[in-house]
Amino acid sequence: MNQTIDWINTIIKELVDPQAKLKDTLLKVQVLAFKLKNEKLKIWVENELNGFIGKEVPPYRKIPAAVYGNLIQDRGFGGMLTRNNQPLPCEYLEKDLRDSLMSVAMNSSVSELEHMIEKGGSYQVNIPHVVHNEITKLLANNWVVDSAWLKISLTNVEGIISSIKSNLLTFLLEVADEIGEKENINIMEHKKKIDNLFDKTIGNLNGETINISIGTDNVQSVSTGDNAKVNVAKGKKVTQSINVEAQKELTKFIDELKPLLNQLPIEKDDKQDITNEISRIETQLSRKEPKYPIINGALSVINGILIGVAGNAVTPAILDKLNWLITQFS
Repeated sequence: MNQTIDWINTIIKELVDPQAKLKDTLLKVQVLAFKLKNEKLKIWVENELNGFIGKEVPPYRKIPAAVYGNLIQDRGFGGMLTRNNQPLPCEYLEKDLRDSLMSVAMNSSVSELEHMIEKGGSYQVNIPHVVHNEITKLLANNWVVDSAWLKISLTNVEGIISSIKSNLLTFLLEVADEIGEKENINIMEHKKKIDNLFDKTIGNLNGETINISIGTDNVQSVSTGDNAKVNVAKGKKVTQSINVEAQKELTKFIDELKPLLNQLPIEKDDKQDITNEISRIETQLSRKEPKYPIINGALSVINGILIGVAGNAVTPAILDKLNWLITQFS
């Protein structure tokens, strides 16, 4: 009996079983790592089981985040105006700071990640006060960031689990094919090839990881490395497929916003800035494949300006619609 193959087949069955806990499966992978005498697999599975505490996390554990906050505005004579749970414009922050706010490194163990998914709800990471001042500089009409946080989606956490399962499954299937079903096998004869298989599959998870959001359900797809199963991209020069309904809603919103600009008590320069951002959005919507980061950035700028006129009766509805659109193109 080839016990190694039997052990691999057991793990494979668990990986394709939606009811099986990944943490339990990884314990079996830990045993397999010793059977295969594979140091790379051993280190990797130990980190996944125990968490990457005090260590650099692999790129597939870095998930996108959205910046939200509560704003206050001094109205004079002791009066304060507030806007809570608002998406905050970060597009024009210094690049290093902006990049640090765009993702969260998830260093928790697989067990903790699975618990987060089971528990549900929303998760956030508070942003240091020193960053509040930098974001405040981007706001119009004396709005001030009172508190801010990074909001993360559980869908992205699920994406981490899916990435681990998918690449581990590929690795095990190829290892099984390599060592075969023979009764007696000499693992050392296959050691170099197994190392190469690890680099090709699990090790390749150290390629760049990118998450995209498509549609109203905010479904995230995670893929990494040269053998990525999902076509993803990032950056201002990269296009994404955006939900058709969201595009229609955006077009409708722009058509409604244009005639309202003359009714809003905003400065001439601010009005011109909004007009310029609308033009940027319309340019993207006219293209076959709009660049969603540009649309998101333009919407965020408009949002930052309109927050300053929240006292006007027409703006709450505009801001609510803006907030929804920003999430669709994030």
